[in-house]
Amino acid sequence: MNKNISFKLLLAAVAAAFIAASANIINDYFDIEIDKINRPERILASGELNVRTALIIYFFFILGGTALSSLVHVQAMLVVVGSIILTFFYSYKIKKIPLLGNAVVAFMTGLAFLFGGVAVGKISAAVFPFIFAFTINFMREVVKDMEDTEGDTRANVFTFPVKYGFENAKTLLYVVGLFLLIAMLIPYLLKIFNAKYLAVIAGSVVPMLVYSMYILHKGNDRASYGRVSFLLKLQMVFGLIAILLGV
Repeated sequence: MNKNISFKLLLAAVAAAFIAASANIINDYFDIEIDKINRPERILASGELNVRTALIIYFFFILGGTALSSLVHVQAMLVVVGSIILTFFYSYKIKKIPLLGNAVVAFMTGLAFLFGGVAVGKISAAVFPFIFAFTINFMREVVKDMEDTEGDTRANVFTFPVKYGFENAKTLLYVVGLFLLIAMLIPYLLKIFNAKYLAVIAGSVVPMLVYSMYILHKGNDRASYGRVSFLLKLQMVFGLIAILLGV
C-alpha cells in the first residue's frame, strides 16, 4: 500500500469516526426523554452533559468530518455530507418508522466499509463487508427495539416489536439470520476469501449466531434480549477478523 493511499485511509478513518460520534450525539439529543426510561445512564439523559454543549460538540464533529473528507476527494465528501443528513433525519423522524429506522442504522454501520472503499478507489472490495455489517446490525437494532419497548411505547415510537409484537419480531430475526448464514458462505465459495475466513466463521460466528437464535426462541425478557444483542456485537467483531484473515 503506497503512502498516498495510507494517508487517504487515515483521513477517511478519522472523518468516519467524527461522523459516527456526531450521529450518536444527535440521536441522544432527540432521545433524551425516551432514554430517561430505557437508558437513564446515557450522558444527556442523566444530565452529565448539557444540551448546549452537546450541540456545540455535534457541529464540531460534522464540520471536522466534512473538512477531512474533502481532503480525500469530492466523492468521499459527498458520502460524508449524505451521511450527516441521513443520520439527522433518522434521529428526528425515520427511527419512528418500523424497520426503516433499523435499516438506516444498519446501512450507516455498513457504510463505513463502503466509505473506505470509495476513499481508496476499491469499492468492490468493500461490498461483502458492507453486507455482513448491514445484516448483523439490522438484527441487533431489532433486538434492541425488543429491549426498549417500554420507553418506546410511552414515547409513541412504534418500532416493529411495538407495532407487530414480539413473535413477529422473532420470526423476522430467524429469517434474516438464515440469510446471513447463507451469505457468509458465498465469499468462500466464490474464492473471494480463503480457508482462514471459513475457519473463523465456522468456529465462532456461526455457533454464536445459532446460540443467539436459541436464546431468542427461549427467552421472553429484557435480559435475554440484552444477551442476544451482546452476542451479535461479538459476531460483528469475529466476522471482521475472519474477513481480515481471509483476504
